[in-house]
Amino acid sequence: MSRIYRIVSVTLVLGIVAGGAYLAHSHLHRAREGLLSERIFHEGNAWKANFTARIASPEPSVFNAIRDVEHGHSEGVKGLRVLSNTGDQKTVQMEFAGPAGQTLVVRLAFQYFPSENRITYRTLGNGNFITQAEYRLEPEGSATLIRFREVATVRETLPLPDGVIRHIIRGLFLAQLDNLKHRLHIRSAGASSEHTR
Repeated sequence: MSRIYRIVSVTLVLGIVAGGAYLAHSHLHRAREGLLSERIFHEGNAWKANFTARIASPEPSVFNAIRDVEHGHSEGVKGLRVLSNTGDQKTVQMEFAGPAGQTLVVRLAFQYFPSENRITYRTLGNGNFITQAEYRLEPEGSATLIRFREVATVRETLPLPDGVIRHIIRGLFLAQLDNLKHRLHIRSAGASSEHTR
């Protein structure tokens, strides 16, 4: 049973990786327009990522767009449903298109801190791939500075070089950034047409 569990966990990670890499590749230049800095490193099996980005939309609109994750659209996500929603907490189940036609299921628990302009999320379950992340939003008038931190702990060693893992982590963040711009109807880093509230 333990061997099957490890295989499923590694398959899940690789599926998320493939989806993130595909999305990042297809929208890379548009998403990079708002990326200001990045730092990706690891300490043992814990991969840490720090990104800053600027998005041309007021902070309340950006907060709402991240909060309402179920209204987003991504080519790598086959399905997303809300399992629970208590106002300041939400649990969602995401289905990713995995390798060889498999569907990979991930559950994420979000917590919202509107008075702090902060959103956190973490994976649920005791699998071999555990993620904790945080968005901190800083209002800049008609724009928002996003500070994103993530720690992804891999309990089993993945057969991937460090450079590939860094590319995957970067790709997943750029995909999230691109999805935010799409939700907020932002055509470029310096212009927006309509904001979601």
